Amino acid sequence: MIARKPHPAEDALRAAYEAMSPSPVRAEAFARFAKTGLPHRRVEAWKWTDVRQALAKKPDEATSPVRRLKAPSNAMVLRIVDGQIKDIPDLPIGVQLGIGKVVALTTKLPMINLAGALAATSITLRIEGNIDVPLFISVEGQGHSQIKVELAAQSQAHIIEDHGAQTGFSNTALHYVLADNARLSRLVHHKSGAGAVHVVSADISLAKSAKLDQFSLGFGARLARLETWVTYQGEDARARLNGAYLLDGERHADQTFHVDHGVENCTTAQLVRGVVKDSARGVFQGKFHVARAGQHTDASMNHDAIVLNAGACVNAKPELEIYADDVACAHGNTSGALDENALFYMRQRGLDEAEAKALLIRAFVGAAFDDLKDETLHDMMMEPIKLWLEEKL
Repeated sequence: MIARKPHPAEDALRAAYEAMSPSPVRAEAFARFAKTGLPHRRVEAWKWTDVRQALAKKPDEATSPVRRLKAPSNAMVLRIVDGQIKDIPDLPIGVQLGIGKVVALTTKLPMINLAGALAATSITLRIEGNIDVPLFISVEGQGHSQIKVELAAQSQAHIIEDHGAQTGFSNTALHYVLADNARLSRLVHHKSGAGAVHVVSADISLAKSAKLDQFSLGFGARLARLETWVTYQGEDARARLNGAYLLDGERHADQTFHVDHGVENCTTAQLVRGVVKDSARGVFQGKFHVARAGQHTDASMNHDAIVLNAGACVNAKPELEIYADDVACAHGNTSGALDENALFYMRQRGLDEAEAKALLIRAFVGAAFDDLKDETLHDMMMEPIKLWLEEKL
């Protein structure tokens, strides 16, 4: 099915596919994946995140356990380990869970296609009404997972995703469908072992007047990528796409966003903050595509990064592609060191260097979560940042 000469890493994926029970859906997904194969540096959207090369390296031995995100006390916890559901919570009225064969997810994203071919099962959640307690989805271990979430019209939900692999290769595909006037708060925590390769891809569609608030936090791995594609399918919809990453050692984290404004009167706001030290590499890619039909679009994109030493690296590519003539769109990107004057000011008031740096970085990164108004969820996302600063500075 791969016409070009396959890479050895792709041979292993083909073997895994051929060992699974055949189905038309799997065959179609693998055929789409086979047209491009694993992403690599000669693919523009993946030039800084070479999955093929990362998988070609010998896997690292298991490391110490990865610290997971602590779920709120009132959350419903759904655990997925190595692609299989382990724990199913008592779901409230209005939430339906389906577990079955993989489903067709038509997409251009190669890693979503790969998950469709290799996932053991597909998990579907349908939400109707206002769900007061958060749903906590923990995706652990290696393998491929496929998750689809549907929010009916007028529905509202908080969904927290905790993604982590101690070692090996993990690939998770998510598909969110928000109907008219639905509202979703999506929180994503991504932390894997230093030797893991971990990709999480989400394809999100917003119908008329739907609202998405997404807050992501990543700590990287040998190679880690959080990818979000948002498509507006109805007018007056809105999305907030905020995120942060903190990296040390030789960790790599990529946060990539693509937003299609194909209808009128939609709004996107984005703020991503990053901190890198040692030999780590941070990647930010953001693209707002405004079609001719996307008149009255209001979209803003900002990425800011702090580079703590000369060996660390940040690659950023903010893009606007606009074909409509009545829009308000802007993008910006900055990177640099901590403000020496601010450090001096804080040192003069009794803080040591590590404390001063931690306080400045916490405020810098925390700005990405200022719009998360739920105090419990805000504290939940800020706690891993606090622990990282205590350990790494």
